[in-house]
Amino acid sequence: MEVSVQFERKLKPLEILSRDDLYNIHASTLEILEKMGAKVYSDQALSILEEAGADVDRKERVARIPQHLVEEALKKHRRVVRLCGRNPKYDVSLDGRHVTCATDGTGLWAYDLDTGERRPSTKEDVAKSALIVDALEGVGAYYPLVTSLDCPVHAHVVHEYEAAVNNTEKHFISGDTYLVEEARFLIRMASTVVGGLDELRRRPIISAVACMMSPLILPPDQTDAALEFAKHGIPIVAMTMPLVGSTGPITVAGSTLIGNAQILALNTVIQLKYPGAPVIYSSYTLSMDPKTGAFSVAFPEATMVMAGHIQLARYYEMPNFAGGTISSSKVPDEQAAYEKALCGLMSMLAGGDVCGTIGLLENYTVLSYEQLVIDYEMYTMMLKMIEGIEVNDETLALDAIYQVGWEGNFLANKHTLRHVEESWVPIVADASSYETWKSKGAKTVVERAKEKVKEILRTHKPAPLDEDIRNELNEIVAEGEKKIPKKAAKAVAH
Repeated sequence: MEVSVQFERKLKPLEILSRDDLYNIHASTLEILEKMGAKVYSDQALSILEEAGADVDRKERVARIPQHLVEEALKKHRRVVRLCGRNPKYDVSLDGRHVTCATDGTGLWAYDLDTGERRPSTKEDVAKSALIVDALEGVGAYYPLVTSLDCPVHAHVVHEYEAAVNNTEKHFISGDTYLVEEARFLIRMASTVVGGLDELRRRPIISAVACMMSPLILPPDQTDAALEFAKHGIPIVAMTMPLVGSTGPITVAGSTLIGNAQILALNTVIQLKYPGAPVIYSSYTLSMDPKTGAFSVAFPEATMVMAGHIQLARYYEMPNFAGGTISSSKVPDEQAAYEKALCGLMSMLAGGDVCGTIGLLENYTVLSYEQLVIDYEMYTMMLKMIEGIEVNDETLALDAIYQVGWEGNFLANKHTLRHVEESWVPIVADASSYETWKSKGAKTVVERAKEKVKEILRTHKPAPLDEDIRNELNEIVAEGEKKIPKKAAKAVAH
């Protein structure tokens, strides 16, 4: 099966919430935001809400947001958001009818491809993983899998964009941008690539994550950065990450509610300031082991909250981006396989527009190059499953059945030749006999994935940026190292 950068969804999304459930969560969200309000640490956001009629307590930094403001904001966001690549053939439309795959994470560790040792992540890891994503046809966007810890950490965001844009022609999603200064430098870099701010507004080749804090906090720097991106028409990935049983209620419904309230609060601030701004509803929930206190992205409760958020996004006609093939396993093992398969399939079945997290282990923190390719293979299998079954005269193959008769086969039949390219084809899975597998070295899927990664790194060549643009990006990065406040490094360490 040949996979394009985005796949048209044919199977009806799974509904885990009834219409009454959705209404109850929405009504409860409005009640919380009006009666309890949100902690808003951004002075700009507080002023926006106060001027619109919210009850703002400046001393406590609490904004109680009237229900009508939240609902008016839900009428203003874009129903369709375009994620543009620097090559237009990789443009992705988040319209509720398509699904695509992305990376994410900005983790802090990577398994070295040559030694297999776990080590701090580097700018080269960003560049290599971006190159692999460029080669994997069905991945629609690149979000840095890891952080460039070998660069000045306060300026890691600009280093990561420089590494990515030189190695992939696809859309770039900035990891959680903590400071407005980081946002401004990213905007400058992206506008340099496309030829100016007006062109960037027309073709946003970047988008940016704004991660809210649970239970119900709009942090200062992330909120201000989101507003800066929105000013230039750059899509905002409004992300919630409640920890079920800790920063979110222990019930699935309760954590679904608190996460929804966070996203609607941020959307309200953005739409009040910049009506029609592109906002993407994003859920990356975690769940706690009540016996040990350890948390995981892949426990059933976390996965169900994520699925509930995907359905709420569809209820609001808001594009969504959710965790996909996720795992808390430390290595590419059996645990990684079943967690990633089950969570990824749930994300797709629930109706996710962007299903992310290929290539990461240990709760979004560790890059495995081999896992990146294995996860992509799982993703293409899931695409085939949600395709559903198309029934018509051609697919029923009646003529072919009559032609072959009782004791023939369909291998050389014209009907088979017409449709053979629609079949799913593995990248690293091995379906050969034991004897054949043994004769080829008895390699595990991880070993085959490593070979595939090395082949991609050796042979794949994305279209390069013009030299003048590369030089200008280098200058902006150098300036960013001098001017981005050092407190950005503290956010990474935290």
